[in-house]
Amino acid sequence: MTGLEAKNKRVINGGTFQKFIIYIRSGIRQRCMSSFQQKLIPLVYSEDFFLDYAGRLVTDPRIAIIELVANSWDAQAQNVKIKWPETQNDYFEIVDDGEGMTGEEFSTRWNNLNYKRKLFQNINPQTPPNKKIRPIYGRNGKGRHSLFCFSNSYTVETWKDGKKSIFEVSLLKSQKDPYEVKQIKEGLKEGHGTKIFTTIKNNYIPTEEVIELLGLKFVVDPSFDIFVNNKKIERWDLLKNAGCHPYNITGEGDVKIYIIDSHEPGRLSGLHGVAYWVSKRLVGEHSWKSFENTYLDRRTQAAKRYSIIIEADDVFSPDDVLADWTWFKDTPRNNKIIDSINTHILTTVHMLNKDVRTEEKRNALQLHRNNLRDLGNYSKVKVGNVIEEIQKTCPMIQTKYLSNIIDVVINLEMTSTGYKLLQQLAETSPEDLDTLSNILDEWTVTEAKIVLDLLGGRLKLINEIERRSKDPTIDELHELLPLFTEGLWIFGPEYEGVKYLANKEINTIIKEFFKTKPQLPSKRRPDIISLPDSIIQSFACDDYVDGETTGISKIFILELKKGHITTEERRQAEDYAGLIRKSGVCNSKTEILGYAVGSSIQCEEIKIEGDHVRVVPQSFAIILRRAKARTFNLMDKIKESKKIQPEFDSEIQEILSEPVQDTLKIGETN
Repeated sequence: MTGLEAKNKRVINGGTFQKFIIYIRSGIRQRCMSSFQQKLIPLVYSEDFFLDYAGRLVTDPRIAIIELVANSWDAQAQNVKIKWPETQNDYFEIVDDGEGMTGEEFSTRWNNLNYKRKLFQNINPQTPPNKKIRPIYGRNGKGRHSLFCFSNSYTVETWKDGKKSIFEVSLLKSQKDPYEVKQIKEGLKEGHGTKIFTTIKNNYIPTEEVIELLGLKFVVDPSFDIFVNNKKIERWDLLKNAGCHPYNITGEGDVKIYIIDSHEPGRLSGLHGVAYWVSKRLVGEHSWKSFENTYLDRRTQAAKRYSIIIEADDVFSPDDVLADWTWFKDTPRNNKIIDSINTHILTTVHMLNKDVRTEEKRNALQLHRNNLRDLGNYSKVKVGNVIEEIQKTCPMIQTKYLSNIIDVVINLEMTSTGYKLLQQLAETSPEDLDTLSNILDEWTVTEAKIVLDLLGGRLKLINEIERRSKDPTIDELHELLPLFTEGLWIFGPEYEGVKYLANKEINTIIKEFFKTKPQLPSKRRPDIISLPDSIIQSFACDDYVDGETTGISKIFILELKKGHITTEERRQAEDYAGLIRKSGVCNSKTEILGYAVGSSIQCEEIKIEGDHVRVVPQSFAIILRRAKARTFNLMDKIKESKKIQPEFDSEIQEILSEPVQDTLKIGETN
């Protein structure tokens, strides 16, 4: 071994070699890190980027051509001239006399992928003196890309301030940029305007369709003329003979609803439906889409007859409309306004369309004139009313089906009012016939029937309350409350009308009284508070001054409880009233009346004069006695006069004893 080899061996054996290796590696790492340069990773665009970004603007030729003309509108042009080819792969151009652009303005706007007009450009453009400024449609700058619907490249010539600039815009396949803009020429030119031209290579539509489409969309402004192949699109005098029906939407403003009645098919056939105009431009299309399954369904005679135009500038602005103007933005406010307008349209057209329904009704009745002669006047009225209700409920019903229904109704009416009545008269005693004669001296049959139906319904209601309140096997609270809801008249004559309605808002306030969340008895009855030993429902009556509601006149709270009504239960009802008063849902003069109804009463009624609150404990027995008294105790008198002994059919009794699933309506109680 040489001296050098021995020295190396000693270094290795001493561990110095390992340290040497670490040193070498550290140096390499430092040199690598010092040589690393930060670099920017560019964004890339897929081939489908523009399809996703611009959407229907570059796929639907109808939207694309509308956007091109809308750009001219925004530029305050008075004339737009379009050369539209007769076939695909031919020359197209659109020229307007709008504001035009300088080369710098075009470069700034066209090279900005999502140009915001409000940020970079005065929203009210410069216009000649004494010229009215039109509202601007464009907001996000996407409309200028609609040329890509027809071709992957196009040319723009624009002139302003004595200069013109010509640019070529091309859609790119590269991942670097979605499109490119090249300025290819500059020159001098007087005036102002813009010309865009290309060759239609994709999505061609016929010239006639272009003319009709532009006529429908830009039909209302006399200062805006459109020419297609040197032929001016004539303005249809749509509103000249239209009926105008102003409609106020509370808290929003007024709209003008124009209803055009076209008795015969013609040029207006393409307009059938409802159209919204905002800032002199059509939103969406003329359509009955929002009225499917109503008496304005597109298949009905009314839909084929009427065209409806809604001028909605007071309630909508272009900011409420989608970027492509195909419909309104889906917001709670917009939807509420549209629903309100649709409801008003249905009511208005239903009234206007009465003669159409009358004609259809007459045609159906004509087939049954012989049988109709055999009916009495009252039965004829009933048949007519049934037909009208069917027409409202089933607007698309065909005449042959309406005729079949009329046949059934006539036969039922003849059976129930003719032969049955003759049989009943034959079996009536002479004394009862004299009584009937005396009744008819003072009442018409119709008046007597109305009164008897009302009393009959109330007597059945009392009978049901009495039966259920005594039956220990039923869910007495949930099955009794629907009956009491039908029988508010039991508590006093002021509840005879329909002005007292169930109030969900007040019930929500009452729920705050309880520490645990009450369980609802049914999803179909959210206006009921259900507790383990009681059930509560509130009713309210509006207060009116000069026909306008000014708040709540009176609140009625009905609480049905299992067992006794004690001072504690009564005090609980007082607390309900206090919560309602503090909530602000009513004013200080609103009367609050509470009834706590149970099997027995162990406390007295209480009045709180200053708060206009009264809580009345009442037993089921007293309630029934009051109900019978309010119907003149007729039930007992009828049973006594006829010596009626209750008899039951076993099958009927079994069905009636089954639990009630929902609110039971007993006869006509009002």
